[in-house]
Amino acid sequence: MRIGVITNTDTFIPFVYALVSQQISVHIYFSPSPDDFVNQKISAFAQQININVTQEKNPADLYSWLIKHNFDVCFMLGYKHLIRLDKLKTCPTPLFNIHFGTLPAYRGSTPVFWQLKHGQKIGVAIHKVSEKFDDGPIYWLKETDIQPHFNYEIANQVLGQICVEGVFYILSLLLNKMPLPVISGIGSRAYQQRPALKDVSIDWQQMPAAEICNLIRACNPWNKGALSIFNQQEVKLMDAQVINTVVSANTAPGTIINDENSLHITCCDGNVLNINMLFFSGFYLPAYQAKVFGFVKGQRLC
Repeated sequence: MRIGVITNTDTFIPFVYALVSQQISVHIYFSPSPDDFVNQKISAFAQQININVTQEKNPADLYSWLIKHNFDVCFMLGYKHLIRLDKLKTCPTPLFNIHFGTLPAYRGSTPVFWQLKHGQKIGVAIHKVSEKFDDGPIYWLKETDIQPHFNYEIANQVLGQICVEGVFYILSLLLNKMPLPVISGIGSRAYQQRPALKDVSIDWQQMPAAEICNLIRACNPWNKGALSIFNQQEVKLMDAQVINTVVSANTAPGTIINDENSLHITCCDGNVLNINMLFFSGFYLPAYQAKVFGFVKGQRLC
């Protein structure tokens, strides 16, 4: 069996490694990432397991690549361009998209962010490629609970591992010439936009402690944390946890109530956040050193 993989991310590595370990021929079509580290990682991985990688120079290259190789099946993961199926009328290769979000509720290019922000389970779906983004019939879907240590990057890595099961499920049905049952998916149909400034910002007056923690996870590491303002400067909270402590009823949300070896900040629901790491003034700032930079008891974030 010959399999094509279309991607611009390194999260394809677990399932491609699993395929190659089963002596399955895999060819990669890679649209370069803006992150040079990702590009280097993929190049090193391809050399290590001896697979062919075609690097995209123009989006139109994809169609000639698919027609030329005529794969038994092709999977997409993270590719940013909409596939023009009218250009593939002579290509019989079945095309499936691996989407790191439950469908149809989390359509869009950043489903992991929104799932973490909403504090719901994270999931991965495999669906047939159609004329619209994340819109074809769904054939496989699996969810997993959000663990306390998850952030945006870890969640993507976890979903990269989970999707291995879905890829082999699809391949098993195709190899045995069995029909692919369509499933209904999870949630109401919705398209989630890329996060805007308001989506990554903490509203101390409205957001309870657990919601702020969810936002911090969703923003780390790609945004270096959830955004707040301190003394008219941007500060990003990179890691936090809700703790049990007594707070005066008239303490305003966003107030620092402890600055000794840690940073405790009050929330609108009466709970307190223990902040472990910040990004401030262009550098990473451990909370136990924050007092040196003015984060002292009685000061407020807004």
